[in-house]
Amino acid sequence: MSEARKQRIRQRFSRAAGTYDAHAEVQKEMAFRLLRELPEGSGPKGIEDILEIGCGTGYFTALLAQRYPGARIIALDFAQGMAQLAAKRLAGQGNVSVLCEDGERFLADCPTTFDLICANSTLQWFDDLEGGLGRIGRLLSGKGCFAGVLFGPETFSELAQGLREVFGQEARLPSHGFPPKETLESMLDGIFPRVIVQEERKKKNHGSLMELLDHIRKTGTGGGQLPGPLTRGRLRRLDGWFQATHSGYPATYQAFVVRGEK
Repeated sequence: MSEARKQRIRQRFSRAAGTYDAHAEVQKEMAFRLLRELPEGSGPKGIEDILEIGCGTGYFTALLAQRYPGARIIALDFAQGMAQLAAKRLAGQGNVSVLCEDGERFLADCPTTFDLICANSTLQWFDDLEGGLGRIGRLLSGKGCFAGVLFGPETFSELAQGLREVFGQEARLPSHGFPPKETLESMLDGIFPRVIVQEERKKKNHGSLMELLDHIRKTGTGGGQLPGPLTRGRLRRLDGWFQATHSGYPATYQAFVVRGEK
């Protein structure tokens, strides 16, 4: 990923900070799903130091702080708008530090270790995912655990298929760059002695095509490369394709729930 592309992703998420919580239903559902993968214990000889990568508005961070009240938590997000909202949400949590930092750079430069590293719906955006996962493995303490959710390449598969029909050629969405399960498992197997990857799918139905597209914009998950502009005519054809194919406007999320241990 070029620095310019990373900056565009950063800007999209920063712009979406104010609307993210109202529209990121799946990400919230996966936050509670991720809680089930977390180890027990907080405080002396338990989970004392936690790193969260891509904290967004701090929704999952607040759950972490509630789960581990005796732990020190560092929460990162590279989008300034997201980090600002997270800092505001967590202002009363004395054990949480929110930093506006690029997760990949932080992992590369961090000199300390953590008992738990978490990332909810974040790591699929990394430039070098395998390198980032390797650094996560190296930054875990001897008792350390990594727990994360990553979206897969079949996310927004309906929209991708509809755009392909409208344009007559492949329309590349960001999800097309996300790793499939087999690739992710291969990366993780070389890093963690014990690792489990579980696949889950969530489908959300929207009331109209514009509602679906607005949802993507308001969660910052848009982007990609289309073969041409989405003109009014193409939008009408895309709308007709959704109605004829699905009798509505569904959006599927393919998610991989990961737990890796040293």
